[in-house]
Amino acid sequence: MTAFSAERRAAELGLAIPDYTNPPYGGRYGAGLKAFHRTGDLVELSGITPETRSGDQIHPGVVGTEVTLAEAQEAARQTAINSLGLIRLAVGSLDAVVGLSRALCFVLCTPEFDRLNEVSNGATQLYLDVFGTEIGAVGRASIGATSLTRRNSFELWLSFEARPLT
Repeated sequence: MTAFSAERRAAELGLAIPDYTNPPYGGRYGAGLKAFHRTGDLVELSGITPETRSGDQIHPGVVGTEVTLAEAQEAARQTAINSLGLIRLAVGSLDAVVGLSRALCFVLCTPEFDRLNEVSNGATQLYLDVFGTEIGAVGRASIGATSLTRRNSFELWLSFEARPLT
């Protein structure tokens, strides 16, 4: 029996995972940003949005008025795919992830929009698809925001446990 591989699973799913080495992560947002911070085996990724490496946005705007629930879920899914690129940057391989710990999800929405959890499902379902339930299940909070950078409809802050450095 072959051991489970998140890298193999991502390839089977046909995911186009971005490379954040060139250009470096965060360039269009200003100075002083770093893609991740590692303390021991805990890795915290910087905020990530549903944008391509060239800056094209996936479903920007306010969820509930300009962006549908389905579009917001697509944006959340793309954000999770983008976070896989930051994971690779931080630890070299998706296979180095021991477990996801926290997903803090921000949704640009009207005060009346209360289906934040359904938007965030777009991101966390992707993690289950790639990592399986043992590694990919994550503690999650979904917060409605009145503004996000560049009017992105979704932003994610992810923390995970990685294999120890050797």
